[in-house]
Amino acid sequence: MLNHKGLAFDVVNYNGLRGMMALRLSKVGKLPVLDIQGQRVQDSTRIARFLDQHYPDKPLYPADPIARAQAELWEDWADEVLYFFEGYFRINDPVAMKAFVALICADRPAWERIPMKFTLKFAGNVMLKGQGLGRMAKDDIQSEFLRHMDRIDTVLAKTGWLVGDTKTIADIAVSAQLLEFVRTSPMRGELLRRKHLATWLDKLKPFHG
Repeated sequence: MLNHKGLAFDVVNYNGLRGMMALRLSKVGKLPVLDIQGQRVQDSTRIARFLDQHYPDKPLYPADPIARAQAELWEDWADEVLYFFEGYFRINDPVAMKAFVALICADRPAWERIPMKFTLKFAGNVMLKGQGLGRMAKDDIQSEFLRHMDRIDTVLAKTGWLVGDTKTIADIAVSAQLLEFVRTSPMRGELLRRKHLATWLDKLKPFHG
C-alpha cells in the first residue's frame, strides 16, 4: 500500500523467534503495524483507510460507492478465505514449508529453523481445524482453491483489475496472498498457467517488493 502511494518507509522485520516480540506491538498481537505521524496503526484494513484519509493521492479505495463496496468485499475475502488456503498449502507441502521457514528465519541463527517449523506447523494446523478447512479432504481443498483461481481469472479478463479499470486495495490484498504461492509453493504452476491471472500477478509483484 505504501509502495502504491509512493511513500518512503523503513521496514522492521520480526523474523524467527524474534516474532514473539510482535505480540507487544498491538493489542491483538498481530502484524502489520504501521508507525506514522506519531500514531501506531495496526491491521492492514485500518492502515489502508488511514493512508487514504491522510494521503489521498493514488487512492486505495474507489470513490464510487458500489466499486468501493466491491473492493472491500475482495479485501475481506483475501483476509478471511484466501488466507486460509494459502496457509493450508504452505504447511502441508514440504517444499512450500521449507521455503517459508527459510524466509521467516532470514538473517536469524540457523538453529531457529527447527523450533520455528514445529511452531508454525502446530499453530497452523490448530488454526485451520478451527476455521474448518483443516477438516476437509486434500482433494476437495485443492479443487475448491482452483475454482477460486478460475473465478479470479474470469474477472480479470474484463479490465485486467478486480474492480474497475485501475489498481485498488482489492488487487493489493488478493495478490499479497497469491504471490506467496508464486514465491514458495509448487502450486505456482496452477496460477501461472491462467493467462489473465499470471499477467495481473506480474503487474502487482513490484508493489510487494
